[in-house]
Amino acid sequence: MNLLLVSLIIALLTWYVATAMPMFLRWSFYMGAPLIGGLICGLLYGDLTYGLKVGATIQMAYLGTLAVGGTIPADLAIGGYLGCALTVAAGMDPATGLAVAVTLGSLGLLCRNAYMTLNSLVVHQADKYAAQGNAKMVRLMNQFGSQIVPVLFYFIPSFLAMYFGSQALVSLMAVIPPKIITALAVSGGLIPALGIGMLLTYVWDKTFLPYFVIGFFLVAYLNLNIMFVAILGGCAAALYIYANSKKEI
Repeated sequence: MNLLLVSLIIALLTWYVATAMPMFLRWSFYMGAPLIGGLICGLLYGDLTYGLKVGATIQMAYLGTLAVGGTIPADLAIGGYLGCALTVAAGMDPATGLAVAVTLGSLGLLCRNAYMTLNSLVVHQADKYAAQGNAKMVRLMNQFGSQIVPVLFYFIPSFLAMYFGSQALVSLMAVIPPKIITALAVSGGLIPALGIGMLLTYVWDKTFLPYFVIGFFLVAYLNLNIMFVAILGGCAAALYIYANSKKEI
């Protein structure tokens, strides 16, 4: 697909999901941004399987991410959509692309903090219109005025990074020594373990330890398909919940 069109789509998604999307959709499109970004990038570049692998790998790093009072450790819109797009465009190994995406997500916090700070000017202006009883201008300031700063800090940087950066990243990957790429892939492979570890700190219970060990050995020693183990784990979880509900009755 045309690079200009792809860059526009990725920039629009990054901006819309980060700042303009309704809250009831943000839980899936923002907290699950890498997965959805991988799906969209796979469709755009004609390789759905590869796109989903990239998205799933990046999502692993954010499994334990929680939005506490609106504060998050990384910007998932930039890390998820722009990170996936650059990885797919450059044809990088998903684990290597993870290192790029996580870095972008961390840098994206600068964009988030900047727009939340500068948008306070729009809020004050809306307050002035409210004091004047001008409901029309209050609505315009909230619907359109509040998006001026996000366009500057999300749409434009994402478009420029995708339009110019994707080709530069391809050229850079071509000249980087294989040993460095391998090192990036290894370091990127460690990040999902951190995400899983963060998740376990929230849900860990000693009664779940046998299930965890069983799942580990099924994958590590029997080389079973991860999807099979996931379905098996879901069935085990359903049986566990059903058995405990019977005890309570």
